[in-house]
Amino acid sequence: MTLPPETLPDDWTDLTEAWTGAPQDEHPLDAGLVRALRRRDRLAHLNFVAEIGGGVLVLGAMGWAMARGLPLPAASAALAFVLFALGMTLWSRRGDPGLLTDTPEAVLRSALGQARTGYRWALSGVAISLAAMIFLIVMMTSVQPGPGPTGSVIAGVSILLVVCIGFYLRHARQCRRRMAAHQAALDALTDSEAVPGIATKPTPGGSLT
Repeated sequence: MTLPPETLPDDWTDLTEAWTGAPQDEHPLDAGLVRALRRRDRLAHLNFVAEIGGGVLVLGAMGWAMARGLPLPAASAALAFVLFALGMTLWSRRGDPGLLTDTPEAVLRSALGQARTGYRWALSGVAISLAAMIFLIVMMTSVQPGPGPTGSVIAGVSILLVVCIGFYLRHARQCRRRMAAHQAALDALTDSEAVPGIATKPTPGGSLT
């Protein structure tokens, strides 16, 4: 799993207040925040292509290794791991609404969809990291070990995977906060449009930070 674009801005407070505080049909579109939303969408697509491409490359490498005499248990474990990782990657992208920026409501719905996709991406990263630990153990015990301590290699990679799991869990918490904030702002915007002439301010949890 590749890393998400953490450097993109998540502060939507000013835009939310402008939308929910403006009269009906006068909600402005903030060009800077819309551009940030588009950048996040492009990076998410690049991330998805990289993960799918990496999985295909691993499948090719596994076929080459099998032709060179890779033991069947190791080949089976590699195939199961790669297919599982590809399946989780596809699952993390399911239900992606795409990018819509024609109205403030559409922008908020797109931001909410991005947060939900990021949350599933983090959960799939945790699952893939755990599967990688199992895969590593099978590979190290099935393939004839070369020079060097096998246990140290397993321990080192396992520590790296634990760090990755911690990163994914942190990202999942961030996405859950964004999901709640985007949903609250969307509800506030919908309420302000439902009652003409009445400006509804977002709730404290509705500031998109």
